[in-house]
Amino acid sequence: MISGMSNNKLSFDAFFKEATNHDPYPFQKRLAACEQLPEVIDIPTGLGKTDAIILSWIWRRRFSGEEVRAATPRRLIYCLPMRVLVEQTAEKSRKWLKNLGIHSEGSGDELPLESENSAAEGTGIIVAVLMGGEDKKKMGEWDLYPERDAILIGTQDMLLSRALNRGYGMSRYRWPTQFGLLNNDCLWVLDEVQLMGRGLTTTAQLEAFRRHLGTIGTTSAIWMSATLEPKWLKTVDFEPPSDSGKIFKLNN
Repeated sequence: MISGMSNNKLSFDAFFKEATNHDPYPFQKRLAACEQLPEVIDIPTGLGKTDAIILSWIWRRRFSGEEVRAATPRRLIYCLPMRVLVEQTAEKSRKWLKNLGIHSEGSGDELPLESENSAAEGTGIIVAVLMGGEDKKKMGEWDLYPERDAILIGTQDMLLSRALNRGYGMSRYRWPTQFGLLNNDCLWVLDEVQLMGRGLTTTAQLEAFRRHLGTIGTTSAIWMSATLEPKWLKTVDFEPPSDSGKIFKLNN
């Protein structure tokens, strides 16, 4: 368990080994060390894209240099097209955070402050699951704590409806709160985008709106797939990335 390291730089290799009990692949190290995260990640299935991006965000938010930590969004929003993928990703995320000693055990109405072993101002990282039919206690009241670091993992219907200020399965009086939190100070990761259908172009148009209107804090999006064609992201306001620096591949 890593303790008290939020204000000290920690190598990604040591961090990754502590979280997963194995060394990172070269592409996972390259992704974490990018000066600026890419817009598209094109990596073959089964090589660890999920591990790469979630652990890169945790490291950059909590254990990298001061400038990188300050520039890394407070919330990681991991959007998936299928329920089973949400459950698997949430389970892995909780395991990694527990291994690092920075997981918030809180759920429901209370998210308690963590022990001194938790990095960054004495608090752990929240993991909340947003998925249809999920018990509200399990989903947690993450939106009552906008100052807390959080990993929000959910299906595209639940996440995109909230980003559009029309959140499914929640009181309409709380729509504006989650609308604001999902469009500011956050990193959107859209995984398995070949299965998202119309939701894919919605994610691109939302990113175009955020860039045009501006946000509070760093806010950006990453699309991931082993079969992604950048042209799928084109909308009336969003041009797909063409610069090789914005498209991350296994050997680039």
